[in-house]
Amino acid sequence: MATTRPCIVGQMGSTRFYETTMTAGELAKSVRPARETDGWATASIDERIQREVNTTRVRNTIVPYLANHPDRFFGSFIVLADQGMLNFEPLTKLVGDLPGAYMDSVESMGFLTIKGKGSLVALDGQHRLVAFREVITNPAELGAMAGSVGDDEVCVLFLEFESAVKTRRIFNKVNRNAKPTGKSDNVITSEDDGYAIVTRRLLDVDFDGPLAKRDTEDGPYEPVEWMSTTLPKSSNKFTTLSAVYETVKEVLMARGYSDFGERENPVAPPEKALSEAYELIADWYRTLLTLPVYAEALEHPSKIAGIRHSPTDPRSLLLRPVGQIALGKALVRAEEESKDADSLPVLLDRVAKISWSPSPNNIWRDVIVRADGRMIAKKDAYELAADLTCYLILPGLPEEQVTKLWQSWNTARGRDPFSPVDDLEDDQMPQDLPEQIL
Repeated sequence: MATTRPCIVGQMGSTRFYETTMTAGELAKSVRPARETDGWATASIDERIQREVNTTRVRNTIVPYLANHPDRFFGSFIVLADQGMLNFEPLTKLVGDLPGAYMDSVESMGFLTIKGKGSLVALDGQHRLVAFREVITNPAELGAMAGSVGDDEVCVLFLEFESAVKTRRIFNKVNRNAKPTGKSDNVITSEDDGYAIVTRRLLDVDFDGPLAKRDTEDGPYEPVEWMSTTLPKSSNKFTTLSAVYETVKEVLMARGYSDFGERENPVAPPEKALSEAYELIADWYRTLLTLPVYAEALEHPSKIAGIRHSPTDPRSLLLRPVGQIALGKALVRAEEESKDADSLPVLLDRVAKISWSPSPNNIWRDVIVRADGRMIAKKDAYELAADLTCYLILPGLPEEQVTKLWQSWNTARGRDPFSPVDDLEDDQMPQDLPEQIL
């Protein structure tokens, strides 16, 4: 059965495309994902991966978003049609003479008839397509908005099949060159991730955010780098937005806000919960910023770069995002272990007594910093540094936990904690953990 839709036609390079709309129900019924049996497909690993639908991602992320979010929106689908299925008629065939200023535009506007015989294949958007099918098929089980999803209108770009080589090239470029937004962009723009919303408020003057723009002895100052996840050597920024976000998430999850993320819940938390979470994390950050190195940095930001990149300064790693993320994790763990809601000031007093120097012979070498001073920004590094910090500032940890830390710390530093001592060379001998700060 043929379908006719209003359409705009365009040309990019040698490729003619037709832009129109369909309801989600029409799309789910008439278009299918790309698969191995399509004649233009190849057996290359990357294209096989691109064709493979990640059902976990569909069910855990896209389906809940469609079924629960009133502001749901997707970009265009790209659909390949078999030869002969598309017929475009411009408006100039249907209307009389128009003023000259409109003629060029009218030539590109008209109606697209999609004939029923043939195949329609999603070149881009197959995960979204499968999610639409899931929601439309089982609306009652999935969410409050699911029943209306089938009537949603979506934008579709139709291409007509010309050759296997050309189709394969388009499919590959569209999927391979799609670049996801970065961490900072996600924190800046998300209106549904509760952790991101609360993080932004920490930088907001209107919320009296502890990381908001301020006047310092060096002049007006914005402490947080929000455009990049790294800090150039010359930067006097206190930290990065992504580092703040990671710490916010760590603190709030430890205090029961485990469903604040967009992955856990595609709809933003209610304002009451956001306000309560913000007050909690803002108080936590205000206490954190009493740490002497942080208080000095925020009053004299011109000193930050010198301290951060000093090879011997005992405060250096505390002004690097990797060190700040590790410290946040450590403080959360120590607070939980201490079972004392008011333990943070005491823990920070101990943190200030630790040497955070990146020098080659320091306790952090090969934990979060290499011998040449470069940081190790990996999950395992954060976790080990957090465990080591927690041990240093909190006495009375279980013996089994301390033994496991000793093994992990020595292993990371290239020493063997498992072989008999008699079998080891001097540079393989495990070392004792550093003394705790009491």
